[in-house]
Amino acid sequence: MQPQKHRQGLLLTLAAILTGTAILAGVGIYVALKSVEKPLSSSESNTSMLQPDSQVPVETIAPSVLESPASQLNTAQITPAPYTSKPAKNLGGVNWEGKNLQGMNLSRANLGGANLKNADLNGVDLSDANLSGADLSNANLTNANLRNADLRGANLSNANLQQVNLNGAKLDGANLTGTVMP
Repeated sequence: MQPQKHRQGLLLTLAAILTGTAILAGVGIYVALKSVEKPLSSSESNTSMLQPDSQVPVETIAPSVLESPASQLNTAQITPAPYTSKPAKNLGGVNWEGKNLQGMNLSRANLGGANLKNADLNGVDLSDANLSGADLSNANLTNANLRNADLRGANLSNANLQQVNLNGAKLDGANLTGTVMP
């Protein structure tokens, strides 16, 4: 009977070691993930904002939009539309709440679902950008270029849109409550 007790003791020791290892690995993964999503400290000023490329999780080419009826499509002939300028940035869902983004060039960027609440977007080029579903409430968009921008479903409540270029912008379903316009 002695060997069976010895075996049980070894099994309990092994189980304790494996449990401790699993817990340490879980804590390590948790700490690593928390450090990735660590927000900027309050001591950092808005003027020392990171360059646009430094917060981009993924850089992709915006998908092309096919205007042919589905019955006429031949999947072997589908090719992406050529770009004459730099491909668009994928910033969908980025959290730039309260950030100073004055003068940035975000033309053709994908900012769908982004949080730009209380952001200073004075003079920002957002031409041909996708801002569908973005939160731009209380944002300062004075002198911004929103030509051909997709703002469908965006929240622009109480935003400042003075001297904004909205030529060709899509505003279907956008919340414009309290928006300041010229």
